[in-house]
Amino acid sequence: MRLSIIFLASFLAGSALMAQEVRKVYVGDNQHAGITYTLPQTVVRVQATAVCTRVKAGEFAPYAEKYLGITDAVLDDRTDWQITGVTLTPAAAPDTSRTFHIQFNEKQPMPTFYLTKEGSLWSINCEPNVTKKSQPEAAAEESADEASKKNNLRPINVMTEELLRAGSKAKQAEIAARAIFRIRESRLNLLTGEVDNLPADGASFQLVLDNLEAQEAAYMELFTGKTTVETCTREFEFLPVQETKNHVLFRFSHHYGFVDADDLSGEPYQLSVSMTHDNRQVPELTDAKGRKLPVATGVAYIQPGKASIRLTSQGATLGSGEWPMAQFGHVEFLPATHFAHKNAPVSALFDPLTGSMQLYQVK
Repeated sequence: MRLSIIFLASFLAGSALMAQEVRKVYVGDNQHAGITYTLPQTVVRVQATAVCTRVKAGEFAPYAEKYLGITDAVLDDRTDWQITGVTLTPAAAPDTSRTFHIQFNEKQPMPTFYLTKEGSLWSINCEPNVTKKSQPEAAAEESADEASKKNNLRPINVMTEELLRAGSKAKQAEIAARAIFRIRESRLNLLTGEVDNLPADGASFQLVLDNLEAQEAAYMELFTGKTTVETCTREFEFLPVQETKNHVLFRFSHHYGFVDADDLSGEPYQLSVSMTHDNRQVPELTDAKGRKLPVATGVAYIQPGKASIRLTSQGATLGSGEWPMAQFGHVEFLPATHFAHKNAPVSALFDPLTGSMQLYQVK
């Protein structure tokens, strides 16, 4: 069989993560019976989750202790960000500097290639086992925030004419405090049955209690303020190309949250890469007499190296791992004619993350 192997040293744009989707390609369906594919490179994906707590002081906060006996009311607005979790995982991106084209003789049996969505080689003559990510089901219940928006009143909704016409903040606070005590007394009377007309049924009874609770919460917000909590997740990617020490991946501020890597308002979160197995050197093959053999050609795959990754901040390690790295390995080849053999074609399976060979067998 006649075939030619061409190594394309092209540095194309784009480094999107390789999705775990497979694309079946019949060589015979392509123009000139050829196939072009790439090998992967391994990137580090860092996912950081942070919680933002925003506290807004109540309008009558200075009078909370005097009228309600609350000694810890917040007097000033504040925002506080905290990172609650960090995960490090390896992922794959196509390495366009390792792009290959194989040309087959159109009169011979054609192998079937399976490529990833991004065009990286996954398998030949055998279908890879693709694990589909389960789609999150739509939440049937409302979130706590959505429920609270429906059940709670805003302070402006309970501002009575008497309160608004009061001549000073102190007087307004006194009126609001009296309203809180009246609501509490009404709820107590309702619960003890000391009212002339009780609600007709359980649902009506609960509705009245909910309304009283919402009114009290709205008045209390004028004194104690309001606290909202939001969760934010950010993803960062880093492509190791050499050993690296304390590379600033991102910065994080307790006042502003995630900020740019060059924004000195935030503390640096640094990524270090230590190569634990450098496999980039291609072994030199010799015959029995010690003569150097020619470089092999065929279906390219990777013998990966390995690296240790560590994320730190202020001297503390937040996450670490050691994984095979495609870019720290070298390329080897399998005879392309084996995959197009008429009677006993070979099948092969490759790791889409590192480009290494996982399976090589005759059908």
